[in-house]
Amino acid sequence: MTFDSLNINKDFWSLTSLKNKNISFPLERFYSLLLELDWQPSEWIDFWRNHNSVKTLSSLLPAGTKADWIWGICIPLLSDINKNLLRNKKRKIYGISALPGCGKTSLGRWLEAAGKELNVSIKVISLDDFYLPGIELDKAMQGNPWGVPRGLPGSHSISLLEQSLDIWLSSGFLKAPKFDKALRNGCGDRSGFLECNPDLLVLEGWFLGCCPINNDFSEAISNDSLSITLTEKEKLYRERIQKILIQYLSIWNRIHRIWHIKPIDYSSTCQWKIEQEKEMLLKRGAALKGDSLKSFVRMIQCSLPEESLMNIDADVVVEINNQRDVINFGYQTSRKKLKNFAKSS
Repeated sequence: MTFDSLNINKDFWSLTSLKNKNISFPLERFYSLLLELDWQPSEWIDFWRNHNSVKTLSSLLPAGTKADWIWGICIPLLSDINKNLLRNKKRKIYGISALPGCGKTSLGRWLEAAGKELNVSIKVISLDDFYLPGIELDKAMQGNPWGVPRGLPGSHSISLLEQSLDIWLSSGFLKAPKFDKALRNGCGDRSGFLECNPDLLVLEGWFLGCCPINNDFSEAISNDSLSITLTEKEKLYRERIQKILIQYLSIWNRIHRIWHIKPIDYSSTCQWKIEQEKEMLLKRGAALKGDSLKSFVRMIQCSLPEESLMNIDADVVVEINNQRDVINFGYQTSRKKLKNFAKSS
């Protein structure tokens, strides 16, 4: 690296008011990520030191948010967005991909609030917002081996999502449906539309950026680390989902940059999802529970090969452990999987 890491480290600890025991990620890898995002580490530190908003931004996060998330995900992602908007006023869509229960919804809410501190209007929408209306959703999900009411590829209105994104990209006006998961006893349904004019749009989802597998599909199944024996019906439906995923590639192609929050242990999402539904039950009085929740968790484990979900076609990869601590970073210069799939199709 071309900078004095010793002095930079000192400045980092001064900026964050942290000690090295407060974070789990290696600073050298963090600085490498900043460089890839077109920030010199010293420039980045000076920017936030002079902005006088770090304490305010931190206070906008849910109580108990760890320093790893603040400095390893939240501030770097906001920095990336800010740099891109300053460089080019052209409208851009960012993507956040993370397994259920990881914390991406809370991250999205924070981005919207934090953007105001930088005088940027950020709107975060979810793939979940584009679930089909209740009756159509029931029909689309009928016969899936897990009996889940939603969540699978194929449960979304791709045409409406394409239309919403394209209208915003061309005009700056966003109209998107809102989906309430607590309706219909936790099966969910649409609950109106959102209309706004954000400067930047963020799309999040649990399989966002996931591409169909080009190689031997049976080999992909055998590479799963979870010791789960798939039924024949599950195997057949898995293959069906691979074909359905092709419909989503046009959405991934519209995204300027995808950030993937990736667990080092794929099984972590099972517990995270259970915790998420318990929280929704307390807040809303309705959520997936009992056998319905168990089926949903199995769907997450079985519907898409681990190879797909752990190797999302992303630009930035942030690795987290079972406790959701940030432990590492990665950067890809281009999303090759999507391009390679397009060539082979």
